Amino acid sequence: MDNVFFDEENTGLKLSKMLKIEVVISGENQEKVTNMMQDSGVTGYTIIPNVSGYGHSGSHEGRLLFNDKSSQVMVMAVAPEDVISNIARGLRTLLEGQSGVMFVSEVSVARITYFSGSGS
Repeated sequence: MDNVFFDEENTGLKLSKMLKIEVVISGENQEKVTNMMQDSGVTGYTIIPNVSGYGHSGSHEGRLLFNDKSSQVMVMAVAPEDVISNIARGLRTLLEGQSGVMFVSEVSVARITYFSGSGS
């Protein structure tokens, strides 16, 4: 399946379809999530610390003075579908019985080699 959906000839821009996974979890689970991502083959991820919000488990403050593990973090990565599917299966298990959410969406990337592990 060719996942290029903009043609360089016509637009001068080549974008490729990938999936993005975003997970908001307690800081104490951050290392589990990043290890899972690395083990699944992502080429990189972004961590946003001190995430604030409101949901099923109530209100979460973004910045706690002394304990980063008590705050919420968001970890996100972009990768091919098979990699994101692996991560999502593992996260589903991790999220059972505790607070946290996971989102998976289709995105367009300009430099596919950054996300596919097929170059630098």
